[in-house]
Amino acid sequence: MSSSDAGLEEGPELSITLTLRMLMHGKEVGSIIGKKGETVKRIREQSSARITISEGSCPERITTITGSTAAVFHAVSMIAFKLDEDLCAAPANGGSVSRPPVTLRLVIPASQC
Repeated sequence: MSSSDAGLEEGPELSITLTLRMLMHGKEVGSIIGKKGETVKRIREQSSARITISEGSCPERITTITGSTAAVFHAVSMIAFKLDEDLCAAPANGGSVSRPPVTLRLVIPASQC
């Protein structure tokens, strides 16, 4: 653990609620939801963050994560690990084919920029 990480854990908990919105492709959202919603349920329980995913059959959906800074950080970390896990599990047809990068696009209102 780095010294900057230690400072986050030892300091008092900030009393703010953070909301993060990410625009994600359908395949990525499907990975986060999991079979019968099991993956997103587990992420919600372990991180204590509120996670909602927009409805619809459009190619991109908005994932909203709300909670304390620590809860949101934990949820986003779990999402990133899940996406990486699924990407590593995908069969490479050509042997040493490079994996495409996963891009998480944050949706930030203009008033907050």
